Amino acid sequence: MLATLGSMVPGQHGDLAARARKVPYASIELSFGRGGGLLVLAEEQGGLTFWQTARNETVVLRHGFLQSIAGIKPRLEMSKSMGADGKLISMASLGSDERFRVERSWVDKKGVRHAGRAEARWVCSTKTRAIKLPLTTRELYKCTETLDWADRGETRSVYWRDAGGHVWKADVAAWPGAPGISWQVARPWWAQS
Repeated sequence: MLATLGSMVPGQHGDLAARARKVPYASIELSFGRGGGLLVLAEEQGGLTFWQTARNETVVLRHGFLQSIAGIKPRLEMSKSMGADGKLISMASLGSDERFRVERSWVDKKGVRHAGRAEARWVCSTKTRAIKLPLTTRELYKCTETLDWADRGETRSVYWRDAGGHVWKADVAAWPGAPGISWQVARPWWAQS
């Protein structure tokens, strides 16, 4: 993989799809709060993908699901999902209707650390929809993750995935009050069938 090519493509205004067509590497179009752009895969290791900006801000996905954000405030420091038995589960292996627990820690805009636990419900549609992505249109299933945070209300995230479980697009509320983070795959990093 390209461990050295991890930067936000400069000049983020304009047509990101045109830029994505010019970059032959795995890439995602990402937005976080009011910023964003086209990110190129910096490294892949054991289901983790690292997407780094020119300012050394790093977004980490685990099998296409948000794992952490580093180098900025606010940021997600850790995310884990567990079954009722307390064992870690892989979000990529979730079926169409699941319940589990989520634990996350984050740092807010002021630098204050927080931790939270939520009861999660995961529901996916049974029919696909054509979803326009930067370089293609794909038939994807809409999956909604609803997190009920103890004493903090509810957050809702939407993931669009294929039949193999690969996440192609996501709109995520990582914690209560978090700025929105969304991404969509321009060029996938997994093998295509």
